[in-house]
Amino acid sequence: MTLTVTAPDICRLAEANAATLRRIWQETKGTAPPKTFTARLMRLSLAWDAQAALAECESAVARRAWKRVIRARIDSRSLKSCGGAVPATVGDGTRILKDWGGKMHEVLITADGRATWNGQSYSSLSAVARAMTGTNRNGPKFFGLREGTRT
Repeated sequence: MTLTVTAPDICRLAEANAATLRRIWQETKGTAPPKTFTARLMRLSLAWDAQAALAECESAVARRAWKRVIRARIDSRSLKSCGGAVPATVGDGTRILKDWGGKMHEVLITADGRATWNGQSYSSLSAVARAMTGTNRNGPKFFGLREGTRT
């Protein structure tokens, strides 16, 4: 939705209460504000959008969409440069040992570039690291396959 505002409109946001800010949010963005947003957060977001509209800049939604496109292009280039999900230095039959949580873990790289850990096949070392730690990790970095990283 296009937001048309003037400088005095932005100043009025500072005086608006939460109910008024929710109504303005609904009118300008076409959806209800997130339930966790306080009046302060709604005010900041609405003021940002209003200033971007006045300056004829891209919206926050468009900016996030462009960042996703750029990240996807960078990710696809890095996968092509390393020959797949596993760095080129790691080949079929490579066994990687990692001490994690007081236990030694063994990961085996298969011919198709996948990784096997605890009898399960994973699409990448990052997927193994995520399964092993419960958090998102960069697999090559976690397993010490990048220069300058500590394991």
